[in-house]
Amino acid sequence: MVIDFETVPGSTPSDQLAISNQYQADYGVTFSLSNSGTPHLEKTGGDDPGTGFEGSSGLDTEDAEFAGLLGNYFLRLGTDALQSAPAPTLIITYDNAVSAASAQIWDIDGNAFGTEQWQITALDNGNQVIDTLLSPLGTEQGPTSLDGKPWTWSFDHESNDIYAIQIAFTGSKSETIGLALDNFSPATAAIPIPAAIWLFGSGLFGLIGISRRMKAA
Repeated sequence: MVIDFETVPGSTPSDQLAISNQYQADYGVTFSLSNSGTPHLEKTGGDDPGTGFEGSSGLDTEDAEFAGLLGNYFLRLGTDALQSAPAPTLIITYDNAVSAASAQIWDIDGNAFGTEQWQITALDNGNQVIDTLLSPLGTEQGPTSLDGKPWTWSFDHESNDIYAIQIAFTGSKSETIGLALDNFSPATAAIPIPAAIWLFGSGLFGLIGISRRMKAA
């Protein structure tokens, strides 16, 4: 179950479409910002008015190594795509608590205005922090630059204790701050066991049973 923002329940995805409760009925999540604003969709590529990030391959365009993985749309902060500090925090709220969640943040890099970094926080029903992740520190150049590339974060708990997730900017940039969130999995489902493995297991147990009967005889 993944929200890739390529479809919007009850609507059609479009550049600068405000996203709040469209995914609530199907996925049990709502999106908001700490400054009472609303996150928006951003169309990939540079042939539209807004800008979510500036990648080495072009505006809102993934690195050639990851071509096609970003899709046609991703989620960004607010009406103004590139923010000045302090940037608002993205808040994802659940109708019912979950045990796991994951997503991609694209283009964590720096520039002349400073570094880029994101803190992802899981909250319980009392709005208390129960888990925290910190993205790589994105610099302008070098091995820590994720220019046009994805970074995947995930939570995986033993119980359904996640009631909200916050994604906050913690880098040093004073301007051109842009969040590009995509491929959000509200909860991680159990991985099904392939039929071939079931058949192998059934056959193995059968052989064990035959072996035991032969020994008994």
